[in-house]
Amino acid sequence: MNDIRTIRARIHDSALKRVTRTFAATLADIFAETLQNARRAGATRVNVVLGEHERGGEPTVTVLDDGQGIADPRVLLSFGENGWSGELVEREDAAGMGMLSLARRGCAVSSRLRAPDDAPGWLVELEPEHFAGEAAAGVRPEVGAPYPHGTAVRFPATEAETAETIRGALEAAAVHYPLPVYWGRADRSPSDAEALPRRAFLDGAVHVERWRGLVFGVFRNRPRRFALNDPDVNFHGLTVAVRLPSVESVGGAHWSVAADIEDCPELEFVLPARKEAVETPFLAEMREAARRAIYRALAVDSDPRPSFEDWKRARRAGIDIATPPAELRPWRPAVADIDHWREVPSLQAIGADALLIATDPEPPEAQAFRRAANRHGLAPRLFEPERRLEGYDWYDAIPRIVAIRTEVTDGGTIHELEHWPAPDRAGRAGSLPPRPEAIRTVATVRSPVRPDRTLDLLTDLAFAGEAWTWVEDARPLVTADSALDPHELAGLLYDAYFSPSDDADADSWERQRIEFEREALHLATRLMVSDDEARRRSIADAVERELFWLIPRERGADIAVRNGRVTVTLGKPAAEAAS
Repeated sequence: MNDIRTIRARIHDSALKRVTRTFAATLADIFAETLQNARRAGATRVNVVLGEHERGGEPTVTVLDDGQGIADPRVLLSFGENGWSGELVEREDAAGMGMLSLARRGCAVSSRLRAPDDAPGWLVELEPEHFAGEAAAGVRPEVGAPYPHGTAVRFPATEAETAETIRGALEAAAVHYPLPVYWGRADRSPSDAEALPRRAFLDGAVHVERWRGLVFGVFRNRPRRFALNDPDVNFHGLTVAVRLPSVESVGGAHWSVAADIEDCPELEFVLPARKEAVETPFLAEMREAARRAIYRALAVDSDPRPSFEDWKRARRAGIDIATPPAELRPWRPAVADIDHWREVPSLQAIGADALLIATDPEPPEAQAFRRAANRHGLAPRLFEPERRLEGYDWYDAIPRIVAIRTEVTDGGTIHELEHWPAPDRAGRAGSLPPRPEAIRTVATVRSPVRPDRTLDLLTDLAFAGEAWTWVEDARPLVTADSALDPHELAGLLYDAYFSPSDDADADSWERQRIEFEREALHLATRLMVSDDEARRRSIADAVERELFWLIPRERGADIAVRNGRVTVTLGKPAAEAAS
């Protein structure tokens, strides 16, 4: 039996050999770590210089600061140890492993300590084997170390890293950094160094408040770059996504929150790179505090429109937000083309007779119902449901249409369209009359204060058959007394059934649209006028589409088709006809 009574944490030598894999050694990693070190060293500015083939045949990048310098070069290879004060380490959870971002590439570090008298400078060149503990690195005096004090870190660029990509990575690291950062080239004068753009992380916030060492900034409709992965916390220039909450108002505004870290040791990041936060109870408290900051911003906004859940949650936190006005978006029938862009209708005040469409009819049924509603003056009363408003008294009191069915009268008998035509006794399928005597749409209305009732809407149009079919399978039914124009019916067929294929071997969207519109107009004309008129219009359309460019405009042509033969007679030229 093993007699070991206690154990203690230790670092095995094999772990040291794998330190070059602690960081990915990207420019983003390197700039993040070197800039943070400069800030902690009390620098007032940072200069980044691109050198010309100074090391290993590749261009080099030098990050130079005017901070206090490094007193003991041994900390560069003593991972977990650093030269920062205990107070700073406690406040920022400094890991002492930032130099590992350069372990894979190697680097040269020169430094001069801030001292009452001129302090000597020193230089050490570090290769991957030095970071892995496989060799000792020599430290030598360096007259060219930053003067009067500061640190310079020089590392090689890779073959793929051009001046543009290096500058781009530096700009990304510097944009929210608290110190000015300058970009230059070794072959130019220091006065030519360019100050990189900086912007406050909370720039554009409509509401700002402090909380336990953080500064929350609340934004209304802040542009989002990467959706859920957008950085929302700024650690002195290093931005991290910790998934702070956001709120969608009923009016369409998006409210989000971001945080600047001032002095918040309770917020822990995964070390050493700090690319994500540790899920701790404090982080949960932080997210809830951020949500309350959004609620306080909503409370002073002139048009907040919170969802009922957000309004109720804010009230529990002691924050009063104005309830939304009685406004909803007008109902629009669905169309079959799911990629068809339509502008969202504006919110409108509802009347005492408003109705919600709480059912979801397929496009053919929705288009036919809209026509029936228009004929009876019902359309302006119809509104889209908004589930985020459920719980507000005014919203819950609105009656809603929960079901829609269609009845067709044929030969004096009323049939439900959903179950008709029923097969006959021999099992043969029945037939639908394209021009029935009457069509009635019946809508079931449910109210919280009265029994269900129905709206009976006489109309002249219904669509039978399956949704999401092509025009040849559409079954429009139009009453015998309808004055529906063929072009109007073709437009309704388009909205109800046009769903273009996106298969690789399908025609283009435009070609599919043209073919559908042509077939829909042919079907509508045949139904509303006659077979002969439909054929006549289709022939005329084909001639106009395919032959117009061949016919002399000033002469015209007569085309006759008899017994499979085509005869074309051109008109006389204008001068000859005049004589």
